[in-house]
Amino acid sequence: MILASEEQNPFIVLLENIDSEDQERLTDLYAVKLKRKKAEAERQRIQAEKENIQREKERIQAEQQRLAEAKREAEQRIKEEKAERERLAAEKKKYDALLKAEEEKIAEEKRKNRQLTAHIDLSKQQMQVFKGDNLLYKWRVSTARRGYVTPVGSYQPQFLEKMHYSRRYHNSPMPHSVFFKGNFAIHGTNSIRRLGRRASHGCVRLHPKNAKKLYSLIQQHGKKNTLIKIIY
Repeated sequence: MILASEEQNPFIVLLENIDSEDQERLTDLYAVKLKRKKAEAERQRIQAEKENIQREKERIQAEQQRLAEAKREAEQRIKEEKAERERLAAEKKKYDALLKAEEEKIAEEKRKNRQLTAHIDLSKQQMQVFKGDNLLYKWRVSTARRGYVTPVGSYQPQFLEKMHYSRRYHNSPMPHSVFFKGNFAIHGTNSIRRLGRRASHGCVRLHPKNAKKLYSLIQQHGKKNTLIKIIY
C-alpha cells in the first residue's frame, strides 16, 4: 500500500523541511525549470511543425515538378500531334492534287478518245475524220473558189440542219448541213465531179453520202464533242 506521504510531490516535501527564504529561492528555481521545460517542449513542437511544413513544402514542390513535367509531356504530345496532322494534311493535299491531275488526264484522254474531229486541209482539198486518234474516213471536199474564202481555224458545230436551202445562192439545197461559223457550213453537194477542187462560195462541200455519215456521227457524239479544224 502506498502511503500518502509517498504520493506527495518531492519538491513540496523538500519545501516543508527548509526555511522560508530557501523555500522562496527553490520555488523560483522550480518555476524557471518548468518554464525552460515548457519552452523546450514548445521549441520541439515548433521544430516538429517546421519539419512537417518542410516535408509538405517538399511534397508540394515534387508535385509541382511532376505536374510541370506532365504539362511539358502533354505540350510535346500536342506539338507532335499537330505536326503529324500538318504532315498528313500536306500528304493529303499532295495526294489530292495528284489524284485530280490523274483524273483530269484520264478525263482528257477519254474526251480525246470520244472526240470527233473533222480535219479539213484546204491545200489538199481533203477532209479526214478522226475519233480520238483513230482515222475513220478520208474524203475529198470542195472549199472556196477564187474570190471567196473558207474560214481557217478551229470550231465546234453551232447547229445541224438535215436539209437547208441557201437564200444567198438561189435557194440551193444543202443536205445534212453542219453550220460552224455564221453562214459557213459543211454539207452535201450535187457537184460531185468537182470534189477535190476549189468550187464553193466558202462552205465545205462533201459527197452527199459522206455528208450524211458526218452528220450522223456528229449527232452521235454531240456538238460539244466535235471539233472542226480547217488549215491551209
